[in-house]
Amino acid sequence: MIIICGAGSKLAKHTIKNLSNKYEIVAISRNEKHEGKNITNINLRDYSELSNILKSLNGKNYVWINFVAHSSNNLLVNSDKLSLLKDQDLNFSTNFLSSKILIPKMIANKYGRFIFISSSRALQGDVGIFSYSLGKRSNLSLQDQIVMEYSRFGITANTLSLGFFNTKLWQKLDEKLKKNLLNRVPNKRLSDPACIAPTIELLINQPSLNNNILKLDDGFR
Repeated sequence: MIIICGAGSKLAKHTIKNLSNKYEIVAISRNEKHEGKNITNINLRDYSELSNILKSLNGKNYVWINFVAHSSNNLLVNSDKLSLLKDQDLNFSTNFLSSKILIPKMIANKYGRFIFISSSRALQGDVGIFSYSLGKRSNLSLQDQIVMEYSRFGITANTLSLGFFNTKLWQKLDEKLKKNLLNRVPNKRLSDPACIAPTIELLINQPSLNNNILKLDDGFR
């Protein structure tokens, strides 16, 4: 059972389409305006809603994937506590909450996969993305703890570090910044979303892939 959070995003929908013929998918979206077949829309800032969904699941071989990404896009000195907490809420806390609920289920099944979605820009750090980067990097500490404490129960945790895709986040950037970012990609083009689903399948099926950052960013520097 693959649980995909942030299922309303373009990359998530593309991934769901490519995996749904092989796996049972539980799709959760944070966008209340999004309407999609078999997608549950909730407010991810209300942890009780997500908690109730995860607790109600009754299956085996749980895989958690979180495509949610929220960025306040401020310089460090212009960042405030509220924007910091908002970014942490969506970029980190949803993963923390899911791990607390899903790990006991995974232990019982002697199998579990956590696949955290990040970006190479967030993990390397860049101008104007302090709170976004902080949230995404926090997931690496969570990944470490899951691996150290629960790998003995057949549970793995890895991060997919994505490059630039034609998503809403990309479209919000001004043209000058887009050009600058693509100049830092050797092939000077956006990444293909078709690369995501096969990599997820690799992580699902290979238990020796554990506590890694897998870069799907076309060599972004």
